[in-house]
Amino acid sequence: MILEPASDASAPGGAAWSGERRDDARRAPASRSGAPASFARRGEGAALVPRPGPAARPFGIYVHFPYCTVHCPYCDFAVATDRAIPQERYTRAVLAELALRSDGFDGLEARSLYLGGGTPSLWDPARVAEVVAAVRSRFALPAQAEVTLEANPESADAGRLAAYREAGVSRFSIGVQSFDPGVLAKLGRRHRPGDAERAVRAAAQVVGNVAVDLIYGARRSTVATARADAERVGALPVTHVSAYALTLEGEVLAEETPLARLRREGRLPLPGDDEVVAQARAIRGALRRAGLRRYEISNFAREGFESVHNRLYWRSESYLGLGVGAFGCRHAVDGAGALRWGNARAPLAYLESVEAGRLPTVEEDRLGPRELAEERMMLALRTREGVAVEEVVSARRAEVAALRRARLAVVRAGRLVLTSRGMDVHSAAVERLMA
Repeated sequence: MILEPASDASAPGGAAWSGERRDDARRAPASRSGAPASFARRGEGAALVPRPGPAARPFGIYVHFPYCTVHCPYCDFAVATDRAIPQERYTRAVLAELALRSDGFDGLEARSLYLGGGTPSLWDPARVAEVVAAVRSRFALPAQAEVTLEANPESADAGRLAAYREAGVSRFSIGVQSFDPGVLAKLGRRHRPGDAERAVRAAAQVVGNVAVDLIYGARRSTVATARADAERVGALPVTHVSAYALTLEGEVLAEETPLARLRREGRLPLPGDDEVVAQARAIRGALRRAGLRRYEISNFAREGFESVHNRLYWRSESYLGLGVGAFGCRHAVDGAGALRWGNARAPLAYLESVEAGRLPTVEEDRLGPRELAEERMMLALRTREGVAVEEVVSARRAEVAALRRARLAVVRAGRLVLTSRGMDVHSAAVERLMA
């Protein structure tokens, strides 16, 4: 589809600049999995973690808590809805995996810890405290480091949030998704709009650093509902907002979801592409007026509150993933390659593997220099930092000029940065810049 008027969006060489509806953060390394699904390939055996070198490059730690009370019909993350959550057993397994994998990250500097899910706000605060303490001890994670915990509104009361703060959490990410009752119902969410607002305010009282997730482009979503959601979020004490278009395309999802199946069968009418683009622009405008600056395709923050953890992904740094369905990636010391691996998505398989002293790896991907360079470009161009022009191969430098003429990119201090219009066609722009 064409995301811009043809007169303004012509591509270098005369082809039309086009892009997918889903040019947003779910195509980047997702905080809830620790790696982009588009780069994970099925493999055999345990991951072989490269030995570290002396360079103290930064890295982040992601811990996945898979348990939920219900499985939302749009969610393709590794989740389980066990009636009885094995709190102690799962915590012991995560700590055991930490011991198995941590040597591979010696020589790097830990910058952040992210507890995602699933619903980590169902994890006992005392168990969370054990995990945070173990990570701090093993990697000397600084006391002031960003430690994020994802929470659903229905499990984010003031007392529980305060207990997480005592456990070492310094930032909460609240899964609001929408304030519209009809949209929430179609997304299968259990909370009401008022519950979400109360959770955000309670979290802000506890730590003062609160992120919120929104979803647009869903059933019953309109430009008006999208704008209203963003305006309501902007009026709350939030520091960060992630706004994602609903993703149901099979090539993007890790597994087929109920909503994806309904869509494939023609039984789920959704807003059209142009409508979804209009919703995204309405959200951007409302958040900008509220003082939240867009710094990545789908992420907005007040000054100084950009996500430390996700920026490590977007800057192509290493990351350690722990828990069910988590991904990790360790870059070679010389920068010539990297190893990315993914854990078992089924809780029982994960638990039994770790308890037997084995790494729970079920897929891995070895990236060479060219693959890493292309990934760095793809990720960097999602952000306002952009990519150094010198990283664009000489054979594609003419494309840089063409992007600038089309007002899809600018060059600042030697770095190529996509404009807001350019981010709308991010995938197409990146494709034209690759060798």
